[in-house]
Amino acid sequence: MTLSLVLTFMLLAMPLAWPQGWAASSLQTSAEQTVVEVFTTPDESSLVIERVKDGQSLSPMAEITGAGGLKWFMVKTGMGNIGWIKAGENNTAKKIDGHFRSLPNENPVIRPASPAESTSNAPPKGASAIPVKVSGSKVIVSVNFNNRIGANLLLDTGASRTMISSRIAKMLQLQSLGSGRGYGIGGVVTVSTARVDSVKLGKMERQNLLVMIHDFSPDPSYEGLLGFDFLSHFHMSLDLQKALLVLTPRNG
Repeated sequence: MTLSLVLTFMLLAMPLAWPQGWAASSLQTSAEQTVVEVFTTPDESSLVIERVKDGQSLSPMAEITGAGGLKWFMVKTGMGNIGWIKAGENNTAKKIDGHFRSLPNENPVIRPASPAESTSNAPPKGASAIPVKVSGSKVIVSVNFNNRIGANLLLDTGASRTMISSRIAKMLQLQSLGSGRGYGIGGVVTVSTARVDSVKLGKMERQNLLVMIHDFSPDPSYEGLLGFDFLSHFHMSLDLQKALLVLTPRNG
């Protein structure tokens, strides 16, 4: 999986006469708590794409529960950037977390269940629970095209469009609609585009989806990217420890 964004909240303070006993480290800690960074992926070592002031309104899109129960939220900023912020004590993260807590039926949070709960841990009505393969920072999902061809794709919230290999395109007998340039880890590449009648992940389906065709990865474990053009239509909750993705259709 390659999933994307990080917001940083900053408060700019006027010079003040600080009380005696306040160390420089205390001032630094206070400043850090007022800054929220938006990362390209749910990883603090990834690129920071935007920084915003604490309390700035962000649009919540998805959440991930990672190793050790650490949560990340995918958000859309006022500038239109889509990325990830880490759960924390800042006001912005608290507001995003409160949003997901207030929508239990639309954005279920998958968590480790106790033995007593194991028989009642099914996703709510309308949601689809989908097993995934987790390989390091990558999340791989099994996708069905046109209800007849299955393929493993890398989950990538940072990709604006879904991408498939030329092998899959050939099996689907897709007709190229033209070519253009795409931007990826390796830089600028030439890609073809085609339209797929149906793209389905679990029970969730999008029809008439425009996809890119390019053999971008030498890794045989996946043959493309499932991008934001598909994922943006769903609330998404991902538990890396349980290797389980839950999608719920968005209203409207």
